[in-house]
Amino acid sequence: MFLAAMVIAAAPPKLLDLSWQLGVSAALINNAFMALMGVLLLVLALGFDPIRPRLRDRWNAWRPWIVAASLGFLLLIPLQLFAAWSFHTSVTLVQEKQISQASERLTQLREAITSANTHEELQNKVRFLFGPNAGLSPAELSTPIGTLRNILLARAEQASNQLKQQIEAQAGRRPDELVKETFRIVISAAGYAITFAYLAGVLPPPRRAGIAPLGSRRKRRKPTNDTGKTVTTTT
Repeated sequence: MFLAAMVIAAAPPKLLDLSWQLGVSAALINNAFMALMGVLLLVLALGFDPIRPRLRDRWNAWRPWIVAASLGFLLLIPLQLFAAWSFHTSVTLVQEKQISQASERLTQLREAITSANTHEELQNKVRFLFGPNAGLSPAELSTPIGTLRNILLARAEQASNQLKQQIEAQAGRRPDELVKETFRIVISAAGYAITFAYLAGVLPPPRRAGIAPLGSRRKRRKPTNDTGKTVTTTT
């Protein structure tokens, strides 16, 4: 199921596409619990029956892959950070270009409105800027050129302000969402890397105070004998 989910998320492959890289990273983290559950079941089965040859052979075959998964999640951290930063930079450049184009188009429209002396001249300039489908409506053609000029300048200013507000709102939302998603993926990747490494036996198990490690030998005291000496035996 894990491999099927990853194949669906990665198809079609676009290795140089930042959106594709971020999507694959998110899919990997979202579906990693399925691979972790499979490893846990194998570890539990081996713990209940450690001498069963079939389980032992399966564990020996899968252990290198578990170590590779741990390294893969560890490598995902710098890859995610780089992809997120590159994506944020590219989006910022696109937004700045859109704002610059909108400002330039607004300046050209203002010049066209203020320099036009007749309705026909104004309509030709508007069509030159926005295409042949643009132009003045019949109601605007019947409006005096001085009044029409003020109306069109007010509309252009209003449209420019709305466009800038939309671009700024999108620019404010995207970094926050990207930072939250990157933080989630980085923390989850670190957790999965540590977990898989621990299950594979790469990391040493934690020791508890007062409990001897498995397989160690310790001394046990027996009651004193008739001479008053303590007899110590090794178990």
